[in-house]
Amino acid sequence: MLVRLLLLLLLVTLTPALAADGPKGPAMGELMKQPAYIYAWQGMVAGETPPQWVTEFGATLGGPPTPTIPVPLDGETYTLGFTCKANDCEANQLYVLFAPEGRDAWGMLAAGDGISWLGRPDKRIQDAITEALRK
Repeated sequence: MLVRLLLLLLLVTLTPALAADGPKGPAMGELMKQPAYIYAWQGMVAGETPPQWVTEFGATLGGPPTPTIPVPLDGETYTLGFTCKANDCEANQLYVLFAPEGRDAWGMLAAGDGISWLGRPDKRIQDAITEALRK
């Protein structure tokens, strides 16, 4: 429990990492207007029970215009996007890692006092997300 709380605190303080200097891509909502990315999102949430605000984001693609960032992994460039719950962003955040060309997606949901994962990411994907947020 303490580890999860510390990870959550780290994530809340590192959200500006997505806005740091370096190459940037479109906001996640813009990226998901491409069919491959919306399909990857749908695959990520299939069989999951995300909070209502996550479901609404998937339907409207409306969220903060935070640019996506490239994440190198296994010799390829993945894309990390971010969104959060309107009017409660600090306590409800979602980071989504998309495989190149939108082949797949995995999410890390930081909400309330814990972290949960969407899309059943393996440890390699979980580590890629958390390492990207530390930079």
